[in-house]
Amino acid sequence: MPRLPYDYYDLLTTGHAPAFDAEAAYRFLSEHHDPLCDMRLAHWRGDIDDAEFWRVMRQYQGANGGFKGGIDPDYTGDVGSIHSTIEAMRILIAHQQFDGEEIGKLLDFLHATVLPDGSWQEIPEVLQNPKCPAWYQPAQFRICETSCLAGYALEFGAYDLWTNAVRYIRQTWLQMPDAPTAHPYWSVLLLLGRSTTSSDRSIALDALDNLNAFVRNRKIDAWDCSAIVEILVGLDALDVNDTLLRLLAMLGAAQDPDDGGIRTEYGDTLRIGATFNALMAVALLMQRGLVETNG
Repeated sequence: MPRLPYDYYDLLTTGHAPAFDAEAAYRFLSEHHDPLCDMRLAHWRGDIDDAEFWRVMRQYQGANGGFKGGIDPDYTGDVGSIHSTIEAMRILIAHQQFDGEEIGKLLDFLHATVLPDGSWQEIPEVLQNPKCPAWYQPAQFRICETSCLAGYALEFGAYDLWTNAVRYIRQTWLQMPDAPTAHPYWSVLLLLGRSTTSSDRSIALDALDNLNAFVRNRKIDAWDCSAIVEILVGLDALDVNDTLLRLLAMLGAAQDPDDGGIRTEYGDTLRIGATFNALMAVALLMQRGLVETNG
């Protein structure tokens, strides 16, 4: 039976969408090669070891310890950037890579670039690149960058970075106006979703309420859906199953019925990565017992 086009009304009112077709997604990846995603898929399946994983990843680490062009297809510079490093840390955690010389360089980069208030914004060397993406430009509130870097850094044992970042979020959260995207909300859940202090939990619940409003009422791009799923499945203390089901529906609706790849509004250069990320997100949802797939 052919897939129906994306139906906003049906998805947003019922949460229903075509089931994610894992077999079609695999076919898409086998036909559209990318060195990073090819390596990740092989490592995920156990076809290559950690040494081979790092042989590829090392090519994307800059001299400053941050990660550079290729991890984030929007950025082609040779200087390790804040935003590319966020994506690299997401990859490292997904593949359970927490030790080694490269990790030490990564943490050195984070310590060298953190601002006195505990936050991060894109570094000047990257911003001066004429090909720097427009969305790398610093915003008044650096909640997404700060929450992502510190939240992921906690997985590598960088507790000092987490503590200082939380202080920044506590000070700025109530000052932030309603966001035009869901990014601040899901990133704060990464940072504070497992905290047990009352003030942090209050912020986390506020972030979840705002995220739920986005998921109920707006389309979230598939690239972001996968990142949100990765975060929410680790938050056992919060009621997130309905949110996860709606994100799954969005992933299914974003899958192209002709080639099995994921459609993303961020551009065709991200389709391969978005398809791989969606497969990983669906695997996590299968482990949670929430997913129905075709294939």
